[in-house]
Amino acid sequence: MGDTGNLSVARAGQVKNQRRVFDWLSDPQLENITPFQRFVLDVDWKTSPLGPIELWPVQLRQMVLLVIQDPSPAVVYWGEDSTIVYNEAYTHLIGQKHPALQGQDPKIEFSEIWDHFEKLLARQRETAQTTVEANAFLLLHRHGFLEETYFSWKFVPIIGNEGWVVGSHATVVEVTREVIGDRRLSDVQSLSREVSLSRTIKDLWTRLMRGIENADKDIPIALLYSVADSATSLNLAPSNSESPSGTFTMPSAICILEGSIGITPGHELAPNIIDLELADTCLASSMKKAKLQMGPVVVPVTDRTREQLKKLEWRGFGVPSTHIGVFPIIPNDSTSLLAFLVIGLNPRRPFDDDYRSFLVSLTQQVTNPQLSAVILREEVERRQFLARQEALDRDRLSRELSESETKFAKFATRAPIGLAVLSPDGFAQSANDLWKELTQLPVSSMRVAWKNVLVEGEFELVNAAWDKMLMEKKPIDMQTRIKRPCKYTPFLSEQTPQSQNITWKAPELDAEGNVQWENTFIGLSLYPDFDDSGEITSVMSCVTDISAVKWSESQLRRKMLQAIELKKQTERHIDLTSHEMRNPLSALIGCADEILASLNEVRSNLQESEASKSLVLPSRKPDANKSLHLLDEAIEAADTIIYCAMHQKRIIDDILTLSRLDSNLLLVSPEPSQPLQLVTGALKMFDAELKRAKTTLKFIEEESLTSLQAQWTLLDPSRVLQVLINLMTNAIKFTRTESERQIAITMGVSTSKPSETNPLNIQYVRKSNTSPDQTTKAEWGSGEILYLCITVQDTGRGLDESEIKNLFHLFTQASPKTYQTYGGSGLGLFISRQLVEMQGGEIGVAAQRGKGSTFQFYVKTRRTTPSTGIESDLPILVREDALREACAVETLGMENGTTPSMQPEAIPPASEEAPVIFNILVVEDNLVNQKVVMRQLRKAGHIVSVANHGEEALEFIKRSEFWTEQNGGSAQKLSVVLMDLEMPVMDGITAVRMIRELQAKGSIVRHLPVIAVTANARNDQIRRSLDAGVDDVITKPYRLTDMLEHIELVLKGHARGGSKAAQQPLV
Repeated sequence: MGDTGNLSVARAGQVKNQRRVFDWLSDPQLENITPFQRFVLDVDWKTSPLGPIELWPVQLRQMVLLVIQDPSPAVVYWGEDSTIVYNEAYTHLIGQKHPALQGQDPKIEFSEIWDHFEKLLARQRETAQTTVEANAFLLLHRHGFLEETYFSWKFVPIIGNEGWVVGSHATVVEVTREVIGDRRLSDVQSLSREVSLSRTIKDLWTRLMRGIENADKDIPIALLYSVADSATSLNLAPSNSESPSGTFTMPSAICILEGSIGITPGHELAPNIIDLELADTCLASSMKKAKLQMGPVVVPVTDRTREQLKKLEWRGFGVPSTHIGVFPIIPNDSTSLLAFLVIGLNPRRPFDDDYRSFLVSLTQQVTNPQLSAVILREEVERRQFLARQEALDRDRLSRELSESETKFAKFATRAPIGLAVLSPDGFAQSANDLWKELTQLPVSSMRVAWKNVLVEGEFELVNAAWDKMLMEKKPIDMQTRIKRPCKYTPFLSEQTPQSQNITWKAPELDAEGNVQWENTFIGLSLYPDFDDSGEITSVMSCVTDISAVKWSESQLRRKMLQAIELKKQTERHIDLTSHEMRNPLSALIGCADEILASLNEVRSNLQESEASKSLVLPSRKPDANKSLHLLDEAIEAADTIIYCAMHQKRIIDDILTLSRLDSNLLLVSPEPSQPLQLVTGALKMFDAELKRAKTTLKFIEEESLTSLQAQWTLLDPSRVLQVLINLMTNAIKFTRTESERQIAITMGVSTSKPSETNPLNIQYVRKSNTSPDQTTKAEWGSGEILYLCITVQDTGRGLDESEIKNLFHLFTQASPKTYQTYGGSGLGLFISRQLVEMQGGEIGVAAQRGKGSTFQFYVKTRRTTPSTGIESDLPILVREDALREACAVETLGMENGTTPSMQPEAIPPASEEAPVIFNILVVEDNLVNQKVVMRQLRKAGHIVSVANHGEEALEFIKRSEFWTEQNGGSAQKLSVVLMDLEMPVMDGITAVRMIRELQAKGSIVRHLPVIAVTANARNDQIRRSLDAGVDDVITKPYRLTDMLEHIELVLKGHARGGSKAAQQPLV
């Protein structure tokens, strides 16, 4: 017996060893483990409230093995935290919450529904009773939004070894589709019962809205729009009537609001009437799309509509819909569109096939065969109404057509527009008189010959527009030109067909004095008319004379361009004038410092002489030569001050004269004068200046002065001389650099305008409207009119055609190089022109490049006799500053057109304790400033060289120690360059850039300090200078001590290895 028991145990052990093991939790290496089982094993259980699998209680392991093997959705809730473990079937219920939910506290992922289940599990832990619920409603967030769902479940308590509930085993079944399907079926049946009682279309719409009113969850809002064409809705002509233009017009769909649920009628989202052809709202667009597809259209709510929907009190779940559906209602046996049912979809359900089928079923309840009779009866009544309406409209239209034809005939005759009817092949069938007159084209059996009347190049454009109109069947508007003067202007207040032979002319001449607008500008419009099949039957041609409009546009454009150009010229003039005003200030300050230094030195010499006498020392006589030298320097400096002050005064006088001209405050006052003595006396004042400039002046007295006995005439001597002196100073300036310096003044009189004979081919400036002739006033008397003509010829560089065009205009000179080379403000010739025109004359020029210039002007005078007491030698009021400034430059070193010496020269310092001696290159085109700076620096003990522009500065640098090829003892010493910015030939900015480029290439062996010196104090100009590579900027005016301090700072900065001086620019 005992042996038998042992044998049984042994056999049981053998059976156990032979059976397969399926506990994949204990042995993860088992074969045939499913992917979901592998997923469970791979969960990071160490971070889970359950802990690692090997530490799980046996009961938990058994429940997990049980649940995972269950093909139906099942879960295990374990422990006080109800940690969840679910199977693969359960993942389909929780959506995107998987896989993060596995092995975690469910209150995190199930936050939206956990309150209910937490109470359920807590109650089960207390009672140990199984809980069963069917069709429970949950708002579950599993597909990106809160979703309406329904579930049935069973929760079974798990009793632990200790005897209490340690967890729950739950099986879950989703019944969402069944519950919602039953609800929707009930809604469809309710609607079917309601609409079956309808007797009319109007009643049908009312019962439709009543039938879906209880479907608050699936239809939170609804709008019902019936559809009718425009003729029926608005009681207009029938839909197949022709439009007045003769084209066939399809009726537009008019949608009328028949009812609404969840939204008040007349709300901005629920208009009472929608015209699908005109409305551009999102709702109208969806309706048009549904009409085109003859099927439902669902669109998402736009941002703008979403803000409007938030203001509504929503049925169902109380939140706005995210999608709007438009469902067309179409009878089963017809393709006619009866209405649109617009529905705000359930925001808690996706729009899936079930939802679509439900809404389609709703609309089909309206179109069942039972209702066909109602719809047919309504349709018959509608068509009978349209037929009666069509007959009435036909009679009315016939009467109106006859009246319209009569009115149109009168209109076409009297209209200020050319009208014509053309055939599609280009024949003129009829036209009013104005069309024929504007186009000069006949009405005949031949094609319209546009090519014969259009300006060259326009026919191709008109022909292309005609072809485009025929191809696209759309109206064409264009502008073109006809080869004939305009004969019609819309500006005539009493325009009649008889007055159309008035030729329109531009009220102003062009720049050359010619009549503008030789051709007619017309606006051409072509409107095609169509038959019932849509083919073009005729073309209405409308022609309008727009010459006056085009002229006004061109004048406006020209005035605008002139204003822009004047603004630019004004800004440029202000810039130049400011530069001219500031530039002499440095010379003024320098000369004043020089006078003070010379006088102090003279006083010091005298004091030393007096002191030796009082101490009974050997008498020490002051150095007479040195004192005379110091006085000469002071006198020369004072003369420079006067010259600079005269220069500034002249600029101010020109600006004041211009201001008086602009304000009409400048008057011409005639006086009995002797023209010959007036002019010759004025020219004598140029003798000294011409002698210094080595310029020959020749005065030519024409025989007409004697033959016409023009000894005494009425004229304004000051204004005549102002013009003459202006031309004379220009002649001196423009000949000062020429090898041959000659000026010829010719004077004569005539009884006719010199511009009519014009033997010298002078290009006279066309008279402006800003300076009216003042010689017509009574104070000029009634003597015989004589024209005093003065001609100024010089041997200067001359002018080319482009430069001549710029003369005599405000703020302009012959070219930008004129200012750079010769200076000036650009006002002189403009003022001369105004003064001449105020005296009834003209001014002009004849010139060629390289052959000198000839300026000529004449003024209107009247013969007179000398009044009692008038002396023959009248005082000549000539601006001495103008004469002095015109030629003073020659006295400063420019003899025979040459520039001052560039060789360095040093003046020994006055004291034995001299500061550090610098080798300075002064680059300055203004000879006054150049001379003053050079004298001051040399007097301070420095070695100074000069250059007149950037090119000369570069040539000097090539001879200096900075140049790579200058290694011998002959190389010029150089410490710093003082560079003016605005100079002729090559300006300072360009020169500095070239210096830095040569330095980068290695041609200049080391950094060359450059300090910019300019009268332009604008920040952008200073920034441009620094960007170009200068080390510092000093603006005029400045004191010499300040200049020397900046030089020392710049050089010390480079000695320390810096690239720029460590100080702000001296501005």
